[in-house]
Amino acid sequence: MLIMLYLYVRVLREFCQLETFRPRCWKNEVVVIDKALYGRRQVNRCIREDEKAFLDDRRFFNCYANVLAALDDRCSGRKQCEVRVPDAELEQSRSCLHGLQMFLEVSYDCVEGTTTQSLQLQTITMSDVTERNNST
Repeated sequence: MLIMLYLYVRVLREFCQLETFRPRCWKNEVVVIDKALYGRRQVNRCIREDEKAFLDDRRFFNCYANVLAALDDRCSGRKQCEVRVPDAELEQSRSCLHGLQMFLEVSYDCVEGTTTQSLQLQTITMSDVTERNNST
């Protein structure tokens, strides 16, 4: 009987303003984003002491967006990636009052696999083909 054990280490971290999310995996592993939230979901190390007075106001806390798709596109299937807070793409999902600092909460796994590569395809129109044929 052959039993194969895989060790998956799920990492959950918060990233405050001016911090960078940089997942890293071992040589034979790739990043898989499990959860990604952008906003102010709960009191954490990113919250200043004076902001805690507004805990019950949803304009200040418990306002966040699920940004899993954005981080999945940028990080999943790769050995490493970088997302700096604040991030222009993530800011488009803002659900808190403007002017408040937003934070990134990310959970990811490193799983055995190979890096994915993006394919860049060039669209060729019929006029391009005709033009090439006429020039030869």
